[in-house]
Amino acid sequence: MTIFCDTNIVMEYLQQRQFASQVEQVLNYSVQNGHDIFISIGSFYTITYLTERYLKADQMLSKGDRISQLRYILNGVLGIFKLAGHYSQTISDGVNDPIFDDLEDSYQAHVAKDFGCDVLLTINEKHFSRFNGISSLKVLTPSSFIETYIP
Repeated sequence: MTIFCDTNIVMEYLQQRQFASQVEQVLNYSVQNGHDIFISIGSFYTITYLTERYLKADQMLSKGDRISQLRYILNGVLGIFKLAGHYSQTISDGVNDPIFDDLEDSYQAHVAKDFGCDVLLTINEKHFSRFNGISSLKVLTPSSFIETYIP
């Protein structure tokens, strides 16, 4: 199985938000079972920005310590996720896809589809609901993934 994770999945886990334990369960299962887990390069840029902003809010960290911590976190992300690149046509498809009101979600869906992923994992399943029937890509939340795939 090949899984594509929306940016919110990674941030959910890194910032230990409401669904972090479910995301962790999905990631552990996927890694243990040899499933490829992708994020887009665009997500990686966003994760870098949001994580650095989160670390900046901790006034106790010096700039050097913050960058060191950021590198540590991002290397951890790269240890779990493979990066799915963007192609001009994929981005163009995302820009021009009329079923999406949120273009960033459109990019994510088209990258996942173009990389042949089986599952798009997201916290915001409703944002991708119209895409769900058009492609063989299954759009799942962490809890629906757990219910569907984890015994």
